[in-house]
Amino acid sequence: MIRKIGFSLLASALLFMAGQPSSYAAEASAAPTVKAPGFPVTVNGSVVDNKHNLYPLLLYRDITYFPMTWNYTRALGMTTAWDPVNGLAIGKQESCEPVVRQDLTSQENSDKGMKATLVPFPVSVNGKSISNKEEQYPLLLFQNIVYFPMTWNYTHDVFGWTTNWDATNGFGVQACEKAPGVDARQTAALNLANGGQLAVQGDWIYMNPANKYYGPNSLVKMKLDGSGKQTLSEDNALSINVVDDWIYYTARDKAADKNLGIFKMKTDGSQRTQISSAGAHSVWVLDGWIYYIAGNGLTINGIHKMKTDGSEDTVIVSGEVGGRFYLDGDLIYFMMPDKEHASNSLFQIKTDGTGKKKLQDEVNAVAAIDGWVYYSTVSLAKKGIYKMSADGTVNIPLYSSDQPLNGFQYRDGWIYFIRGSFGIMGSASIEKMRIDGTGHTALGNVRATSLYFAGADLYYPSAFDGDNELRKLELGK
Repeated sequence: MIRKIGFSLLASALLFMAGQPSSYAAEASAAPTVKAPGFPVTVNGSVVDNKHNLYPLLLYRDITYFPMTWNYTRALGMTTAWDPVNGLAIGKQESCEPVVRQDLTSQENSDKGMKATLVPFPVSVNGKSISNKEEQYPLLLFQNIVYFPMTWNYTHDVFGWTTNWDATNGFGVQACEKAPGVDARQTAALNLANGGQLAVQGDWIYMNPANKYYGPNSLVKMKLDGSGKQTLSEDNALSINVVDDWIYYTARDKAADKNLGIFKMKTDGSQRTQISSAGAHSVWVLDGWIYYIAGNGLTINGIHKMKTDGSEDTVIVSGEVGGRFYLDGDLIYFMMPDKEHASNSLFQIKTDGTGKKKLQDEVNAVAAIDGWVYYSTVSLAKKGIYKMSADGTVNIPLYSSDQPLNGFQYRDGWIYFIRGSFGIMGSASIEKMRIDGTGHTALGNVRATSLYFAGADLYYPSAFDGDNELRKLELGK
């Protein structure tokens, strides 16, 4: 769709210029120097990966320019129409798509000077014609796509968007709000993918603060600021899901290496009920179903789902699977060996058990963030973090390491992860990088096994002698 729009505009421009005075040809031959913005850009709350964008955002005369592709115009609530006599008409529509869909490639864009041209045909914005060659911030043509300037006049006065700027978060433009709860659901999913020792609902944290080998353990809740702490049960709880006014979780006897089943209780600690006595790992609750990895100890019996009342237990994936999976809408990402490789391969399957597809080999961790799948490899030859499209057709290397990588988390355009492992001689650190792989930063050497966000605070279980006590990492401002 994007390429068709681009080539159509270019062809229309050439046809238009062929019948116009030489001044249009002179205007089109102008070649302004543009470059990639040296700061993050956010659209409707989603951070843009400009480094790998098929049509990258540009900077000209210190103004950010957006490509008029289908995905960006939909996200910004803009309309475009072409007329061979009147040229390009750009307008405003009342609705927009809250999530911008990014078309990425594995090829990296240059951040240095590039050449664009002035749009060579007439342009009108909301019915008002503009003289492009006389504009301080003219519309540009780059890689066969029209680029639109994010000036104050256009963003605020003409289209009524909200914009913001600061040195840390860069430039943000918001044409419409995300659907309520989108970010909270993504954080909840990432917390579950890390083991679910902590969950958040509203202003409350629900967590197993100790996760001790021999106990005692407890499931507690407290406010995000640490106040109002209450003990709800004495379970060694993991895979904590909070759905409406119910808490779903597994209870585990670590010393016996035994899962005690799936439980639920009210958020006030009442009505504790065992849903199933079957051993379960990685429990996810979504739309009235409980998805879980069945098994105890070293015995794994695939991925199952059951109703939240314990009925209709159904096998989705049979056989040996990895200890954790990731549920993203109607898709499940999970690891299991295949016949050709000893290490785990990454698979995708629908929640109804159809469409099983292998995506990558030798994978140990996976997370779906803003429509893209991030995963880490465990190859002896090369360990690293990659991101790929949901169907696996686009695969982008982000970060290489000589140490194992695990524990993905996300906040405000940053991917957080654990680098390394620990034993008698090992060590590990919590690190972060931007979604395009830049800005790699080490945050501290700790014995972390997972990462959890609760509000703006990052928690991690500190592993020692079988215990995994939750601690908070001070991220600073």
